[in-house]
Parts: sequence; C-alpha cells; structure tokens
Amino acid sequence: MIQPATRRKKHTGKKSIFRFLLHPFFVDVLIGLAVFGLIFALVLTAVSPERYELKAGDIPNEPIAAPRDVEDVMATQERIEQAKQQVNDIYTLDHTITAAVIAETEEFFTGMEAVRDEAEKKLQEWERQQRELIQQSEQEQQQVQQESQHEQTTGRTFLPGNPGGTGSDSVQQGEPDQVRDDYEIAEPDFNELYDQAFFRRMQHYFPKQLSDDDIKSIILAEQRDLNQLQQMLTESLQQMMGAGIKQEQLAEFKANLRDNIQAMAIPNELKLLGTNIGVPRLRANLLYDRNKTMIEKNKAAEAVEKVIYKKGQFIVQAGQPVTESQIRMLSELGLLKDYKVDVPLIVGTAMAVLLSIGIGVIYLLFFEKELLYKTRLIVMTGVILTLVAGLTYAAALINPYLIPSSMAGILLAVLINTRIGMIINLVMALLAGLLSGMQVGPVAMTMVGGTIGISMLKSIQQRNSLVWAGIGIAVGNLFTITAYEMLTQSGWLGPLSSSLWGVLAGLVAGILTIGTLPIWENIFDVVTPIKLVELGNPNQDILKRLLMETPGTYHHSIIVANLAESAADAIGANGLLARVGAYYHDIGKLERPYFFKENQLSIENPHDELDPELSTGIITSHVTDGLELARKFKVPTVIQNFISEHHGTTPVVYFFHKAKNKENTQVKLEDFRYPGPKPRSRETAIVMLADTAEAAVRAMSDHAPEKVEALIRKLIREKLDDGQFDDCNLTLRDMNTIAVTFTSVFSGIFHERVKYPNVDLKAERAKQTR
Repeated sequence: MIQPATRRKKHTGKKSIFRFLLHPFFVDVLIGLAVFGLIFALVLTAVSPERYELKAGDIPNEPIAAPRDVEDVMATQERIEQAKQQVNDIYTLDHTITAAVIAETEEFFTGMEAVRDEAEKKLQEWERQQRELIQQSEQEQQQVQQESQHEQTTGRTFLPGNPGGTGSDSVQQGEPDQVRDDYEIAEPDFNELYDQAFFRRMQHYFPKQLSDDDIKSIILAEQRDLNQLQQMLTESLQQMMGAGIKQEQLAEFKANLRDNIQAMAIPNELKLLGTNIGVPRLRANLLYDRNKTMIEKNKAAEAVEKVIYKKGQFIVQAGQPVTESQIRMLSELGLLKDYKVDVPLIVGTAMAVLLSIGIGVIYLLFFEKELLYKTRLIVMTGVILTLVAGLTYAAALINPYLIPSSMAGILLAVLINTRIGMIINLVMALLAGLLSGMQVGPVAMTMVGGTIGISMLKSIQQRNSLVWAGIGIAVGNLFTITAYEMLTQSGWLGPLSSSLWGVLAGLVAGILTIGTLPIWENIFDVVTPIKLVELGNPNQDILKRLLMETPGTYHHSIIVANLAESAADAIGANGLLARVGAYYHDIGKLERPYFFKENQLSIENPHDELDPELSTGIITSHVTDGLELARKFKVPTVIQNFISEHHGTTPVVYFFHKAKNKENTQVKLEDFRYPGPKPRSRETAIVMLADTAEAAVRAMSDHAPEKVEALIRKLIREKLDDGQFDDCNLTLRDMNTIAVTFTSVFSGIFHERVKYPNVDLKAERAKQTR
C-alpha cells in the first residue's frame, strides 16, 4: 500500500514541476525570448565598435575615435590627486589644552606660595631655637660669674638649692624662662636648614616634580621677582597658545619662550626656574583635524572635471605611438582584439533592448491581454518586429535616415489594429536609435513619421491607402529630420540633404508594406479590412457561383449583409466583417441548391417526399458543405466562422414539427439541431439574427414597421432563451439596438410604391401625330 502512494506523490510532483508548460502564456514567453535574442544580436552588432590589434608603442595608420563617451580614468585620477594635494591641512584650535596649560602653570605658582610659607615657618623655628640656645648660653655664663663672685666674698662654695643660700639667689632661680628677641642671630646654613626630607615634603605642592635647586630658588627668591615671573609666563603662554601652536612648531615656540624668560631682569636662578616650569608646559593646541581635512579633499576631488573623450573624439592619433594609458582605454572600450568581453556594453545593450521591447509587452498585458491568447498573432508580431529591425540595421549602414522603421507599425496597424500599430511604432523608434548607432534623429523620425502614417490608416479599405500612408510618412520624416538637423548643425544644405533620405525611407516603408501585406495575410491567416473588401468583391469565384447557381440564396445573402452591417455599425462592432461574413454564410447551399426554399422558383419542394429526419440532415449539412467549399477556395478562418456559427445549435423547427405530427413515437428536439458551434463573436451573432429575421419577415404578409419590429424582438428573445448568445459578448442593449436597426432596414426594403396606371403609350403617340 505504501509503494503506490509514493508513486502517486512522485507523479504529482512531476506534474507540478512542468505545470508552467501548460500556462497559456508559455508559448508567448518563448516567442518573446526568441525575438529578444535576435534583436539583441542585431543591436549588439550595430553598437559594437571596430576592433584593432595594437600594443603599447605601435603606430596606427589611422586615428581611432571613441565609439561612445568614455572617461580617461587615469588622467582623472591624477587630477583628483593634484586637487587633494592642493588642499591645506585643516587644524583645530583646542582651547581646552590652553586652559589646562595656564591652569597647571598657575598651580605651580600657587604651590610656590605654600612652599615659601613652609620655608618661612621652618626658618622662624630655627631662629627661635637659635635664640633659646643663645639665651641659655648667656644664663650659664651669668651663673658661672655669680658663683665666682660669691666664692670670692663668702669664701665658700655656693651650692644650688642649698638652704643656706641667699634669698636673692632663690628668687632668681624661681623665675620662668623667657626668650629674648633682640639677640643677633647669624645667617643659617640653608643646606642644613632645608634638607632632603624637607624638599621631598614640598614636592606635593606642585603638579609636576621640581628639582631641589628649583625649590631652593623659590624659597630664596624675592616675591616681586616671582610675581614678575608668574605674570610673564602666564601672558606669554596665553599669547602663544592663543594664536595656536602646531606640533611641528612646538620646538620653535619653546625656544621663543626660553628667550623671553632669559630677557627678564630677574636672577638667573629664577630664569632657570621659569624655563623649567614654562617650557615643559608649552604644548601643541592647533591639532590636525583629519575628518575636516578629508572632507575638504573630497570636495576638491568632486569638483574635479573628469577627463572625458566624447563620442567621435580621437583617442589615438594617426602616426603617433600608442601609450599604455591609451591601450587601457581602448581595451575598456572594446576596441582591441584582446578577447576581452565588454561587459558594460553587453549589459547596457541587453537592458536597452529589454526596456524597448518591454514597453510593448506591458501594453499587451494591461490593454490587449486577449491578444496574448492568440499565439498566431504573437508570432506574426515578433517576426515583423525582427525583420523590420534587420532591415533597419542594413539600411543604417548606408544612411541612418534611410531606415524603413515605420514599416512595423504600419503593418501591424493594418493586420491587427491601430493601437497595436502605435505601440509597436514606439518600440521600433527606440530600437531604431540603437540600430543606427545610438542616434536621436532616427528615433524622432520614426515616432513622428510612423504616427502620421498609422493615423492615415484608421479606416483603410483600399490598398492605395497604404501609398498615401507612405507619402504621409515621407512628409513627416522630411519635417522631423529638417528640424532636428537644424537644431544640431548650422546651414540649410546639410539638413535638407539629410531629410531627402528620410523621404526615401517613408516611400520605401510604404512600398514594402504594400508588397508584403498579402504575404502576412496568407501565412498567418489574418483578414485585414483590405482583404475583407477583396473578399466582398462580387467577382470572387465563389460569389459568382452563388449568384449564378443559387440566385435566391445570393439575394438572401445580400439582404442579410445589409442588415448585419447596419446593426454591427450601430453597436460598434466590425460592420465590414459582418457584411463579408454574411456574403459567405450560405455558400454551402451550392451543393444542393433546390432543397432550399429561396431557390425553388418553379419546381416542387423535394422535402415533401422526404422524411423529416432526412430533410433535417440535408438542411443542416449546408454548414459542413459550406466549410468544405470555404477551405477549397481558401476563404480565411474568420469568414469560415460565419458559416459554422450563423445557425449555432438552433433546431430546424419546421421539420421537428413535421416529424412530431407524423410520428407516433416521441421525437427529440436535439436530433433536429444544427451542429454548431454557437456564435463566438458579436459579428457572427448579428448574422445569425439577420439570417433568421430576413427569412421570417419575408414570409410576413403585412410588413408594417411595428409588426416587423415585434417579430424581430420575438426572434431575438427566442435565440436568447435558447442560449445561442452564451459564448459571445452581445448585451441586452446591443440586442435592442439591433432590433431597431433591423426594423429601419426592413422599412426601406418593403416600402410602399405608387401603383402605376395602365396607359397605352403607342396609342397616345398615334393621337399626337394626327
């Protein structure tokens, strides 16, 4: 059970894969691809330049021109590099660096004040200690002296604390110690006073480490000198950094600052201190701005004008050696036989052809979609477009204005309709520009000339109309080329001579259209208005036979044709097609003419002796007989449709009624119907109604218009109820219009006449001679 299911699944998958092959547009796509490929090859051949076999250093015998505008990339790049180099580097003044430098310098001088305070305190402490030592020394000397004097007076030694001592001594010993300020103290030894420990402790007051000598200079300096140094450093740093200092200028500015410090009237120690503080603080604050510089360089590069060789401008001069740069350009343009594929040219050509043809495809998809279901017409359109493109390419080799490009639009306007002709003329105009070597003149010429020619074919019914269309194209080409050439060049002679080629192209397009139109009509079985007029000519063999062998049917067909044409014109259908179709709709009656009532002029009705079934077969067989005759006389398919559809599947009511009354058995209505098919166009439906109405109205005894119209409406309603109009787009409004039109035509056919009196003209003449 599993295996069959698997097989079914695989089979379904295959069907889904190849489902696109059954799409109604699949063949159209294949045709479109074939047309695209052929036209692409033509256009690529037209736009591809001549190739040369050259290498650097070779000397060509003829100049080589650019086939299209091309940029000399290397020369342009050199210009760009030069423009970038001419742009100066952009520097940005960083004020934060300036503020940081000034703040750090100020911090040094703030630290100096703290260091000088610490040094002053230490000096004061040292002086206090020195005064204590001096006072202590003096007291010891005084005591020694007192003791010496006492020994001399008392003869005994004084012992401190002896109770036996004098009262004055006791009082002197009991007084507290007080250091006197009036002692003269010698200058201290600063190396001993400010030792390494002191210097290390002072370093934390400064943002950066200073030498011991610098700190010593700060301590020993005069305050006014320090103030002068601070003011000078601050102002110099602000002035220098305010103007901006680049990195490469930093050494120069440091040297200037050093010179400014040396020029001050301060001790050398402070000059050294100022140099050690100020010079290291100086920093570059005019910084290179890479982003802004690159922006300006890019602007300069964008402003550079590219080195362009215009189309037709010589890249290589005759007799001049070819350079490497020129070789690269020639290779890029595909002008060298280096087997290099010119990818941009191929892609550009493919896109241009695709866009040109795509206009026509888009129009068909949105506005003429029904045409896509008619593969025969799509093939014809593709073949015409390709052949005219080939003729255009060949003619452009002689002169770009000799191209018969308008021929495609004219042919399709006649073969299909003017709307298709207009859109194909636009497509061909774009292709003409490509096939003529990317020129604008042929595009304008094709659009204007082709539009004029197609406009003159709106109601064409004679082949000589194509001659006038060719003349119209020639006149349009004349004015278009003259105007264009006058805009692009000076003088009169050149534009007029070019326009003569356009006149010749218009005439050639008209002649080729006239000459090839029958070929297209016969190969693709297309019925044009011209063909319809020819088919409606009474001198056609089949119509002459109809007149001679079946005069009743011929007369009937003429009346039906008048009815059908009038009704078709009234509802906007193809009146000419309806008329010609009516001429041929009963040609099958040529096989057995006397079995049809209109041809039974003086003989008995043979159906009186036949069974109703046999009579029905004979009557309905005129449809199949007519199709066989139409094929024999090569009547187009569109006319054959009138033969097969003008009765649809209606029943032969007369014989059905006869069989029903004659037979005792039950009779089926379906056995008495025509084989069909039902009408599939408005024109064949109109002929069906005209055929029925003509026979029914002719059988009436009273042809009063109101009775005729009532009968016509009854017949139309019966056909509608029988479903005969299910396959065509005939509307109720159309049916009402048809009824009114038929009534008007019948009123003209069955009009009343005055009864002529019986007068003996011979007797009247005899009386006058007496």
